[in-house]
Amino acid sequence: MLRVLMHNRVVMAVKSNKEKLQDFFISSFYSILSTEEKALEAFSGGELSLKEIHLIAAVFKTKSANKNNFSTVARVLNITLGTLTTSFSRLQRKGYLKKVPHETDKRIFYIEPTDKAEMIHAEHVIFHEKMMAGIVGSLSEEEMGGLMESLTKLDNFFKQLRAEYKSKFAKK
Repeated sequence: MLRVLMHNRVVMAVKSNKEKLQDFFISSFYSILSTEEKALEAFSGGELSLKEIHLIAAVFKTKSANKNNFSTVARVLNITLGTLTTSFSRLQRKGYLKKVPHETDKRIFYIEPTDKAEMIHAEHVIFHEKMMAGIVGSLSEEEMGGLMESLTKLDNFFKQLRAEYKSKFAKK
């Protein structure tokens, strides 16, 4: 709640820590997204959106565990199979992804990155490494532990909230 204080006839608005934290999260969230988007659009010559680059990253993540089928990639991204199929088709047309059938079970298809995707993914990894170096480089081990604890709580909150929304809208 915003409090108004009188000090020598000057009215000052004082934000609570909760309001400051909310402002910080909103500002940081948009700052991170817009910075990453601008950097990655530059790498792809404006051809790819941030969501498309994150889909490519999810393919690499699941591929390293040999689980780069459509269902697993959709689950990793928390999107529907239909949304993944639409995004995949767009990236396939642009030359970043390809569909490869399972050797024995012809019902299963894997999403494979192309050489073009590998170049974009490498730039994406470098961006994240720079971001983490900038954050971690200025923190002590104790501060990092505290930050991890707080961010884990935040992540758990969003997982719970996502599950609540998912079950709420699944019933309709």
